[in-house]
Amino acid sequence: MKTKLFLLLTPILLSCFALLPVVRAAPSPSNVNVVNTTASPVPVRDVDNPARQPFQAEVVGGFADGASTTGDITIATVPAGKRLVIEHVSVFGMMLRLQRLVASGTQMHELGHMSGSHGPPISAQGSNADGTLDYFIASQLVRFYADPGPISVFAERDSFGGANPDSVTFTISGYFVDCPECVP
Repeated sequence: MKTKLFLLLTPILLSCFALLPVVRAAPSPSNVNVVNTTASPVPVRDVDNPARQPFQAEVVGGFADGASTTGDITIATVPAGKRLVIEHVSVFGMMLRLQRLVASGTQMHELGHMSGSHGPPISAQGSNADGTLDYFIASQLVRFYADPGPISVFAERDSFGGANPDSVTFTISGYFVDCPECVP
């Protein structure tokens, strides 16, 4: 009887021990020393996608007296053999009192033809301390593909009155990629 009981309880007892969680010590952190010569430097770029070449451009424009738009303002030119992937656009406007910035946009050569895009939604931010300027901003993540050629931006206000030079700042950012078939 004892032998039968032993043979019956032994597998049950062993399986209980096998189900217990095993406590292991966490691996201790270790320092990594990189020793490279100037002839073989450590890469400090996006090594997962080496084709990306960072890009950012900014331009300032304004309104002439009697004009409701800035007209086209060249912010950048995409060189031959490259494509610019624009990922973010922003606009900052300092408008004369009681004027509003109402629209903005971007124009570029995109995938073989001239393309225009509407700008991001514009939000009023308030006025300066003496009430002579009203501030507006717009900012948006986008995905535009600009082929070789100029990229221009523009803004529109809700008035024709008063010159307002250097009142709108446009910024675009993204990255260039090599594009052998992108030749104007």
